[in-house]
Amino acid sequence: MHYRRSLCNTVVGIVLSGIALAAHAGPAETRYQYSAAVQEITQLYWLAETAHTCGWATREEADEFEAFAVRFLSAHLSRVYRAAFYSMINQASFQPAVQRVAYENRSHNCGLARWRNGWISYKSAADENASRY
Repeated sequence: MHYRRSLCNTVVGIVLSGIALAAHAGPAETRYQYSAAVQEITQLYWLAETAHTCGWATREEADEFEAFAVRFLSAHLSRVYRAAFYSMINQASFQPAVQRVAYENRSHNCGLARWRNGWISYKSAADENASRY
């Protein structure tokens, strides 16, 4: 259990750092590989679903954040990777699986300031860049 939490914390930190760096670069400057985009969208959906499950965000706020994350990441993917990316996130099982994980781990995650502060920071950055992506 500790290993999984530690790995999750590391992955989320890397993902959030990558998004912050890419937000300052233009689409031509930063291109994601498919595997990196899949990892990042999964973590960002998880963050939004955790925020909703913990009561830090409304369903609408979580949905808006997820939509922004899709727009942001797809803007940094090649045409081929973008098509595969959309195919993956549009699978009927993708969002329910992320929601289930957030819900099942709410007793642990809702009490962590790290996730709440991360949500507040990334939601704010998404709101500030909503018209850009």
